[in-house]
Order: sequence, then C-alpha cells, then structure tokens
Amino acid sequence: MKKLVIDLGHGGHDPGAVGKCGTKESDVVLKIGKYLESMLKEVDLDVRFTRMSDKYVSLGDRVEFANNFGADYFLSIHINSASDSSVRGVEVWQYNNDDKNLNEFCSSLCNEISGIFNIRNRGMKLSKSLYVLKNTSMKAALLEVDFISNSFCEKDLNNEDNLKDVARVIKDNVLKLYNIKTSERILYKVCIGTYMEKSNAISCMNTAKSKGFSDAYIIF
Repeated sequence: MKKLVIDLGHGGHDPGAVGKCGTKESDVVLKIGKYLESMLKEVDLDVRFTRMSDKYVSLGDRVEFANNFGADYFLSIHINSASDSSVRGVEVWQYNNDDKNLNEFCSSLCNEISGIFNIRNRGMKLSKSLYVLKNTSMKAALLEVDFISNSFCEKDLNNEDNLKDVARVIKDNVLKLYNIKTSERILYKVCIGTYMEKSNAISCMNTAKSKGFSDAYIIF
C-alpha cells in the first residue's frame, strides 16, 4: 500500500503564527488535519499524521517519523504570517521541482485554495532551507494556506466550512497524486438567497428546515 505522511505544523507550547484576535496557526491546521483524517479513512492509502492533538513535536522528530515510516510523499500544512497585514494568498514550497506529479499537486492546491477564499495564488516556490523539506528522504511539499496576520483571513479560518473545503481540496489532490480512484458520490450545495436583513435570512432558513432540509444553515 502506498504511504503518505501529513505534518500538521507547530502545536503545544509552539502556537505558530497568531492572528490579531488570538487564532493560533497550530489550532487551525489541527482542525484541517482532523477533517482530512476523516475524509481519507476509506481511501486505499496508508496515511500517518505527525500529530493529532495539541502537542509539541520537534522538527527532527517529524522528519524522523516520516523517514522511518518510508512514506512516498510528505505534506506539511501551515498558515502564513507577514508584517504587512494586507497580505493574503496561498503558496506551496518544495525543495526542488523535479517531480512532475508533485508539481501538479502543488499547482492544483494553490489554484483551488485561492478559489475558496478568493485570494491571490502565490504559486509554487523553492527553498533549500526549510527543515522538513531539506531533511525528509521522500519528495515533500509545505503548504501555506493563507496569511493569518490579515484580519479577513483570520475570520475565514474560523469558519468550519472553509476548513472542510481546504481539507477536501487536499484530499482530492492527494488522490490524484497517488492515482487513486474512488466511487465517492459528488455532493452539491444549494444556495436559496441573499438578504440584507438577518431576520429574513433566519426566516428563510427556518422555512427550509420545516420542509425537511434539517442541515440548512446561514453563511455570514
């Protein structure tokens, strides 16, 4: 069976980047990881996570874990930050770009995640200094979902539906990367309307629920 290690950045006493309202990078990527774990359970792929709780794992331990496991690929998930709070965008880092399949994986992640948040696609970048890229024995990529230093980004990252969408994009592209076919059903979302008054939105949602659509909800 093919193998994948998913690394959820930071954790424990290391929160990573922190937004102005206190949202921690470590918490956001952990939530994405938990959605991913659930989505990948039925897939014919041996997936291991470097952490699945709010605990600290050193960079050395993350690399050692992946190398000992013998993964085919390594994906590290992070949230970016910048001194300029206006900056937004998704980017993916690699040590080099000599793996065509991984290049396509990284490009698709950027395209699709930028669409979720309507943010800039900053594309694929190369780094010889990022520890987990430099020291893993398999091909590796490091995803920076967006910039938590931006207040709009921080709000978006506190929306569970957005995190589920990010996880779903990662899952779908992992399947493509490993050429795994599934019989999963495609699900479609239906939007009923947009309202200036919150009371009207609530009334519409309650009407939908009364008609049997119990999972109807409001997006702000």
